[in-house]
Amino acid sequence: MKIGAIITGDIVDSTKMIADERESMLHMLQSLPDLLLPISGMSLEIFRGDSFQIRVHEASLSLRMAIAIRAYVRTHRFAEINRQWDARLSIGIGTLDYEGNTLATSDGEAYRISGRGLDSIGKSRLAIYTPWIGVNEELRVSTAFADNIISGWSQSQSRVFFQSLTTTGSHAEIGYILGISRQMVDKALRTGKEDLLNLYIGRFEELIIKNVL
Repeated sequence: MKIGAIITGDIVDSTKMIADERESMLHMLQSLPDLLLPISGMSLEIFRGDSFQIRVHEASLSLRMAIAIRAYVRTHRFAEINRQWDARLSIGIGTLDYEGNTLATSDGEAYRISGRGLDSIGKSRLAIYTPWIGVNEELRVSTAFADNIISGWSQSQSRVFFQSLTTTGSHAEIGYILGISRQMVDKALRTGKEDLLNLYIGRFEELIIKNVL
């Protein structure tokens, strides 16, 4: 049975967006497959305007993709309230029992636990569920710490992290893309705890690969 990764998500407080922002949000979500292609291919479906589901073509890369999505969403800010946009994301790793023409008509363990995970995510913004109890126990605490770190990124930090997660360029090259200095890139990644997040992402990828093989 094929093991896959499903990310189910929604945009936090989308009801507080003005009409132009809601249109921008839709365009933002529709752009994700192209923007995130350097990480992994994906299938994306948007529903209810502010909710979406993604099948990540490479399961072990689903966490890197989820963090990149949050980074990209957090580069935007509400027009009428002084707060950045954010997304709630639930990653489900499990079997893909039936692949229909759309994600909505597909079924399997990964789909079910991802959807249930988003329903029960509460005030968190990132959650991971797998079929393996030991993996879930290990990731529960580290995911809470990572979630807290990401929730503290400013708009400028989010821009830098998104570029860092989706390109293999040097800090100088990231700075050139964003129109800022290498020193500013260094500072954004350092204060945003890039080293700790890379350890977390690396451990997740190691665990998924080990258990899928």
